[in-house]
Amino acid sequence: MARNNSHETLKRQWLLLKRMPHRSSKGTRYFKDALSEMRMDVSLRTIQRDLKELSRYFPLQSDEKSPAGWKWSEDAPIFDVPGMDPHEALAFKMINLHLGKMLPESCLNFLRPYTQRAGEVLRQLEDGGISQWPKKIARISRHLTLEPPEIDSLILSTVYDGLLLEKQLEISYYNRESPKTKKGIVHPLGLVFVDNVTYLVCTFWNYDNLRQVALHRIDSAQLLENSSNTPADFLLKDYIAAGHFDSPQGDGTIQLKCLFDSYVAKHLAESPINDTQVLEKRDDGRIELIAEVDDTAQLRWWILAFGNQVEITGPENLRKAIVEILEKSVAQYLVRI
Repeated sequence: MARNNSHETLKRQWLLLKRMPHRSSKGTRYFKDALSEMRMDVSLRTIQRDLKELSRYFPLQSDEKSPAGWKWSEDAPIFDVPGMDPHEALAFKMINLHLGKMLPESCLNFLRPYTQRAGEVLRQLEDGGISQWPKKIARISRHLTLEPPEIDSLILSTVYDGLLLEKQLEISYYNRESPKTKKGIVHPLGLVFVDNVTYLVCTFWNYDNLRQVALHRIDSAQLLENSSNTPADFLLKDYIAAGHFDSPQGDGTIQLKCLFDSYVAKHLAESPINDTQVLEKRDDGRIELIAEVDDTAQLRWWILAFGNQVEITGPENLRKAIVEILEKSVAQYLVRI
């Protein structure tokens, strides 16, 4: 019987260590609920005794309150079994490098001991190829890179909490047309990263219509106790696919026809607009592109970026719109000649 009791104690204390928070201290009630999830019913006093005993051998920190709250010490090394191998270390390193801005602070705090350990593992393999992998790859954009707008870290954390916990948020925000702030209760549904701008997709109050709020235009955010509501059949990927971030300019899909210089057309042959694209060589050496595309502001910016290397031949309303933009641009320059 004593042997069985030792086994139960070891299992219980192991689970307490696995549920030990890194960020903020948790009281014995938190640990009791965690053990209850594992069908282990013990008294608060037993848990208090376990935590005090564990603190003798592990870097645990008490907040000295009554009853005491516990967490890992700030400098505590990662606690996990089995140990981290080089491939796992590389995975954590790449997550930290490329997904850091897309993860909520709570996730980053959870990952921090792992990323620190990953750095230690890779440093021990300085002469190995896998440790040099982060230095051997890069991802860049051919677009002009703008500085991201500043987002208050507390607001960002609150919005992430609203999404993770599926709770309503009370926000104060302003839009691009007016600097005057407005207040509203929102139901957070998703975050979309468009280049260097982050948008919260949400609904306001009890309405079902979907809205977008740029996070850098939120002045304040407070997490509420009320659960958020998600419209029936809402999927973020479907919302994006429907073109809600594409700034539509017309009535939907058009048949784009344009003539490109042959040099540019080589790029389009390698990276098509979509699977409807057709390229045909014309007698004057130019390449005609025909494709079914959405008529959006992004499409017009893309066309204008090619300058004199492209001519729009259809549809006629798009050709006229591009001509009007170019004429106004030329007129601005001619004034100062």
